[in-house]
Amino acid sequence: MRRVRLLGALLAGTLACATGGTPDLETSWRDPSVSTLHFRRMLVSYVSNDESVRQRVEDKLAKQIPNSFPAYRVAPDLNLRDRHAASALLREKMFDGAIVMRVVDAQDRQTYTPLTTWYTGYPSFYGYLGSSWGMVQRPGYVVTDRVVSVETTIYSLNDDKLLWAARTRTLNANSSSKLVDETVDAVVRALRGQRLIM
Repeated sequence: MRRVRLLGALLAGTLACATGGTPDLETSWRDPSVSTLHFRRMLVSYVSNDESVRQRVEDKLAKQIPNSFPAYRVAPDLNLRDRHAASALLREKMFDGAIVMRVVDAQDRQTYTPLTTWYTGYPSFYGYLGSSWGMVQRPGYVVTDRVVSVETTIYSLNDDKLLWAARTRTLNANSSSKLVDETVDAVVRALRGQRLIM
């Protein structure tokens, strides 16, 4: 009985560690002709209806990526529904690159975890019966995880061309602000790791 409880506690502890909420870079793509990103002025945009979250992400990205500026500050009147007006405004402000980040998926995922059992020969009736009752009382269980995927893309505005794209996945973020901060950090780490920015 004690062995079964100990196993359950270890399993719960392992799950708690595995669901710490740090973003993983699921995938990334890079234009093969690009060795590093050199922009005079890069527009940083986070697509969100929540203005405070948008500002937080844009400010954090702009601080970590060279020559970049938050869209909400430098181009608050950017009308993306009118492509020609948007292009003219960005040219007028001398932007030659843009980074866009957005949440592309958020869903709950359920996983059934059966009780781990193994067969062993018990030399006594009482040892076998005691462990059997412990297993009946602690059946498998279902874990619900919240999975959030964020996409980040970098464009050359001069060529209107995609240069880099990535998707991060975060499992059970403790808070939305932590999700935002750690996603930005993961993206910047990936860009530095691929030597696209210094």
